[in-house]
Formats: sequence, structure tokens, C-alpha cells
Amino acid sequence: MEKRREERIKKRIPVRFYFEGQGFLSFTGDLSRRGVFIQAPNPCPAGKGINIEFETRGEKIQLAGYIIWSKTDLDQPWLLFPGGMGVQLLNYQKQEYQTLVGAQQ
Repeated sequence: MEKRREERIKKRIPVRFYFEGQGFLSFTGDLSRRGVFIQAPNPCPAGKGINIEFETRGEKIQLAGYIIWSKTDLDQPWLLFPGGMGVQLLNYQKQEYQTLVGAQQ
């Protein structure tokens, strides 16, 4: 049963995320208006906060989020890493992020 309320758009974008004082570089798997799937070989645990930074066209987009789920055994061959995490964004309404997603305002 599908729980998502928002349409997901497959987009592979470089992303830097920060968890417990450490920075990691990875890629997105998909985006929605309110969340992002981040590919990661060692995803962070669910239930924790995370900070995310995209850099597109020379502009940095900084967002805060909450890790909803985390898996290390995803059966999706198009992904770069065999794991990842679903992140609900807390400040998703930033215009720069909504433009990146291509959302209609």
C-alpha cells in the first residue's frame, strides 16, 4: 500500500548531508515537494534529524529534515548505492527547493 501523498520525481542530484557533526557526499534518488530520498551506502538511522545541502547553478540550498525510514538492502538497480533514507523536509517551502523540484506554486 502506497503511503506517499506527494508525487516523486526521479532526479539524481549531488547532495551533501550532515549527521551528528559529520558531513557526507551522496546523490538523491528522487524528490517530492516535501521530501527527498538520499542514496547512501551506510544510511543514518530513522527517527533522527539531518541537515541537507544542494548546490545547483552555483546556489546553495540548505534544508533541515527528519529521517522517516532507512534501509541498506534496496532492490533497485538504477541506484548508485544499495541503501538509502527517506527524509521528510522541515523547511520544504523554500522557493529555491520548490524550483528544484519543479513544483507549481
